[in-house]
Amino acid sequence: MNDKAIQAPLKDRMIVYVGVAIVLMFSWLYILGMGWHMNTLPFTDNTTMSMDMSQDSMSMKDNGMEMNKQEMKDMNQESNMITEVLTWMPPMGNMWALTDFFLLFMMWAVMMIAMMTPSILPMLMLYTTLNARKKVQGQESASTMILLAGYLSSWVLFSLFITFPQYFLHTNGFLNMMMEPIHAYLAAFVLVLAGIYQFTPYKDACLNVCQSPLSFLTNNWQDGNLGAFIIGYKHGFYCVGCCWALMLTLFALGVMNILWVIVLTVFVLFEKVSYNYPLIYRRAVGAFLIMWGLVLVV
Repeated sequence: MNDKAIQAPLKDRMIVYVGVAIVLMFSWLYILGMGWHMNTLPFTDNTTMSMDMSQDSMSMKDNGMEMNKQEMKDMNQESNMITEVLTWMPPMGNMWALTDFFLLFMMWAVMMIAMMTPSILPMLMLYTTLNARKKVQGQESASTMILLAGYLSSWVLFSLFITFPQYFLHTNGFLNMMMEPIHAYLAAFVLVLAGIYQFTPYKDACLNVCQSPLSFLTNNWQDGNLGAFIIGYKHGFYCVGCCWALMLTLFALGVMNILWVIVLTVFVLFEKVSYNYPLIYRRAVGAFLIMWGLVLVV
């Protein structure tokens, strides 16, 4: 398995790179678009609100601009659908509907896809190389993008589970409409919890799997497209076990705090590639999070 004589063809590698780039582009556009409407983008100040659309339509009418009713209806339907997705916020008065749950779940799912896709790229390239060797040997191979789909499905499932705690926090007055903590004690609790988890053997075991894609593929290899999906899902399961506590820190700093989303994305990527000093890196971050949480309540 250590033989590097056979490398994945450039075409196969480019398919992976382009596929990952497309996933990242659409997911980050969604996050940045939502952050723009919520005015949570770093170093920006968006004073325009989605409600201005109705004012614009009224001004068009006042200026004597006429439009066919059917065309206006079609345009409004398309515009309202995109606007509703990008401008969704927790409902006032805690009057949650099924669409609110779905949009909250979708927000988490897209955010997890955007944050966790970069860290799986080394494994995707390794799987692509192993597939190339199987093709040379005349054995069955599978698409690397199916493995990526399996990996991301683990995070989509995590997004479904995390939707319910957020609903509880909103309905019990712990989060405001901007999805930020109302009380410092909530932020402190989440940060300390995430910091403590950095020192646990569960974190260590899951991180070791995430940092050893070759060993994981060797021990969990399955042929075919279904096998690729299962491999990806299993690997994603360990990554969820490694990073779930870090994702909870979004409740401490704001679920749509775009700057913190970017920081977490970079941190997770560096944590997975910190092969030389994994314990020092992990424990230093854990100590920092614990101290940060304690400072908030002192």
